[in-house]
Amino acid sequence: MHTMKALWHEAAGRSNASIKMVPYPTCGDDEVIIKIMACGICKWAEISHDTVGGGGTLAKYPVITGHEFAGYVEEVGKLVTDLKAGDRVTADNAIPCGNCWYCKNGKPLLCENFGSYGHNKNGGFAQYMSIVARNVVKLPEDLTFDQASLAEPVACAVEAFKRADIQPGENVLISGMGPHGLILAQLCSHSNALHSVAIGLVESRLKTLESYGVETLLSDRNDTSTHETALTKMFPNGVDCIIDTSGAWPMVQSLMKFLKKGGRFVQYGSYHSQIKMESPAQFLNDLHFKNQTYVGVSCQVNNFPLAVEYMATGKCNVSTLVTHTFDLDNYFEALDLNKTDKSALKVVIHPTGDPNK
Repeated sequence: MHTMKALWHEAAGRSNASIKMVPYPTCGDDEVIIKIMACGICKWAEISHDTVGGGGTLAKYPVITGHEFAGYVEEVGKLVTDLKAGDRVTADNAIPCGNCWYCKNGKPLLCENFGSYGHNKNGGFAQYMSIVARNVVKLPEDLTFDQASLAEPVACAVEAFKRADIQPGENVLISGMGPHGLILAQLCSHSNALHSVAIGLVESRLKTLESYGVETLLSDRNDTSTHETALTKMFPNGVDCIIDTSGAWPMVQSLMKFLKKGGRFVQYGSYHSQIKMESPAQFLNDLHFKNQTYVGVSCQVNNFPLAVEYMATGKCNVSTLVTHTFDLDNYFEALDLNKTDKSALKVVIHPTGDPNK
């Protein structure tokens, strides 16, 4: 039997996961098999899979995880005509069912039977994976596999960018300069906004954004007055849109003071720590009385072609985001580093060897 190496989860939790030899995937008529050269660790998803009782609402076990991948087309199904062996590709991990009420009414992102490679279908922490050909996107030659593995985070950021609906002349704040914040800050800098300002805690990341032409503002976790004073001077009338990727509720409370009446707040980061306020209804009442709009964005569908174009044109530069790489045998070491090392932005696994050699 033809086999391959993969990260195999029998169930959620590290004790139920191992790097092992598993059957090589079959290639359906409308599918391709990709030789995976790079697969990024999504901190939220992979730590969830690593936790007993975790995995998230999409998880279905047993499964090979990993939903941020790129590589070479290895095989093509007999109905596939626009791809061939050797093509450099990434692929959309999302598979809406096409049959539920939401899919039939043009809202596949809200699909009731949402499929996702790396969650409930075998994903990219393997030497090979099969995927429906319609999800595959070809890569330009100057985009490396490590960079292309960020197509999924960029695609999700594109969804938030679309939903923010930035209008000509508006002022925008992007909070939290992890990978998604760094991506969104660049997207917003190429938008209709008059000013889009990235707010973060790490000066080196802000300096990188500044080199791309993005306006930035350094914040202080222990003293919000640092950025509040600066924002008061920059935007005496407030801002039109806030996109928060930080997952830090105190930062949200600080920034919401600057959201104009009628403005939009986009929640892109999940708030995992306890939210403390006088009443949970106070936040909603403030939105209500100020005629503000709350927008929640957590994933994407069909944004991969646009994500690859943003990366290829340099309007979304991801060249500095991959900070660490590991081979598949050292996956758990890579995951632990991603949990603890503050310098880690994107940690990428190379299942079939170093793609740069």
